[in-house]
Amino acid sequence: MSFTQSQALQMLRHARRSGRLPHALLVTGSEEAGTHRLVLALAEELNGARAESPELLRHPMCRVLRPSSKSRRILIEDVRAVEPFLALRAQEGETKLVILLEADRMMEEAANAFLKTLEEPPPQTLIVLLTELPNRLLPTILSRCVRVELREPSGLRLSEVQRLFLPAVVSALSQLGSDVAALALRVDMQQLMAERREQITARLTAALRSEAKAIAEGTDVRDWEAQQKDATAALIETECLAEREQLLELLALCMGQAVLLASQAPDVQPLFPELASVAQQHRPVELLRRMRALEGLRADLSFNVHEALALDARFLELIGNLTSL
Repeated sequence: MSFTQSQALQMLRHARRSGRLPHALLVTGSEEAGTHRLVLALAEELNGARAESPELLRHPMCRVLRPSSKSRRILIEDVRAVEPFLALRAQEGETKLVILLEADRMMEEAANAFLKTLEEPPPQTLIVLLTELPNRLLPTILSRCVRVELREPSGLRLSEVQRLFLPAVVSALSQLGSDVAALALRVDMQQLMAERREQITARLTAALRSEAKAIAEGTDVRDWEAQQKDATAALIETECLAEREQLLELLALCMGQAVLLASQAPDVQPLFPELASVAQQHRPVELLRRMRALEGLRADLSFNVHEALALDARFLELIGNLTSL
């Protein structure tokens, strides 16, 4: 279940006051959904710390980790740098707060080192991982965090890839209950992602060549280029996964609005007019059952299940004929 930023904050405040605040949170969603605002509100709630952004957060009881290497990864050295802080004893009424921005960018060594902290959390400590790509985190890390999923605010502008995918979503939801529509949606999504991968690869590869040319000035940069290829490949994969997650978020948004409309919730502004017809033709319980397919799909993809097979199976549950499943 997803929350608005204000709903999530209210829930966490209640958990704290009742002594049930977990030691580790996984906050998923975009910055526009309020992930940064939520963690800043937590810093103020716990320690009276205030800042305009997590990067500017300065307080003795707060630490912020972010990608800092040339490849924009969180390294094991970054994780080890906060270990002395975690070993400190917090003053009464304070909580040691560690924030990981873009937590999905932890290198494997860093993730394994961080896992030890999650397995044996120090007292008076809250660790918050922020990411738009939770499926990139180790399953062992996911299992030790309480997930707080933030949804996009109503009226938010769609990203470029979401706008490109929207016609396919409208077509599929307008034919809800059709296996053919479900498989057509899978084809449309994979074709779009293949096109986007080509564009992302071309852009980042060109940027690498341009940077190499700029630093050359008569110097042999072949070794430098070879070192950067792995980093560029990682960035390509990260951007592709981010765009895939945006497509799933679009589907979740549309289905969520259909559920609200079918439940006759007030003040719902559908993303497209056809959603009103979907809500009239299908009961909330059915739509909620279909939405669970998205949760299953995200779980499948996080465990590296074959993408095409996962999309086929889950899109049939999401869009297809439920009586045939």
